[in-house]
Amino acid sequence: MDPRNRSGCSLSNWLSGAALALWSLAAACQPAAPPPYQVPKDVAALAATFNDDAIPFNDQLVVLGKPEAKVTAVLVFGLSGNSAYVMEKMFPRLKEKYVDTGRVRLIVYDFPLTWHDMQALAGFRCLPADKHLAAMQAAVRYNSFSEGMKQASYLNTPNYVWGILKEFDIPRDKAEKCMRNNAIIGYVEALRRTATQSWRVTMAPSFIVGDRVIHNPSSLGQIEDALNSALKE
Repeated sequence: MDPRNRSGCSLSNWLSGAALALWSLAAACQPAAPPPYQVPKDVAALAATFNDDAIPFNDQLVVLGKPEAKVTAVLVFGLSGNSAYVMEKMFPRLKEKYVDTGRVRLIVYDFPLTWHDMQALAGFRCLPADKHLAAMQAAVRYNSFSEGMKQASYLNTPNYVWGILKEFDIPRDKAEKCMRNNAIIGYVEALRRTATQSWRVTMAPSFIVGDRVIHNPSSLGQIEDALNSALKE
């Protein structure tokens, strides 16, 4: 199914499902609380700003490496956990050692955990495909971006995300429309659901090699062990 089509379901029903799904993931690290079966007020206020404009966007996954590589790995990318450490310290070394040498093909999946994340990742989708990875890396280069964004209200998220998008010459009005576009948000949500349903991922970053899922990797060795084992098979 095309992730940009939600089978004609109402925005309210879709938001309820997405809000519940995002809440369920975040709740895994929080004390028990009743699930929000109705759309929370702050999400409803955010939804009131959404648009159905026909905005062209990048619907390609970030794929690095040769198609014929022996091993295909997946990086589930988010704006939480050890994302800054993974992208700044681990990613360059993994790319140099495994991807650039033709042994591993790496696919990157968007994985929002909050509606702050969702807006940021949707905004990055308005960049050309060859700029997408750079925006992801910029977003986690400093923890202050994610921490500041998540302390603000959902409605104030564009103030933070545009700080990155303007470096890629995206005007403020276009950036905000992209972050609040139903089709783009639907696409990002479909990626999140795919990662959850395919690999039972509950957090980002996560690294997947075959049937091995490494949640929030804390060392390069964890990932290298998984890749080296797969390459020996």
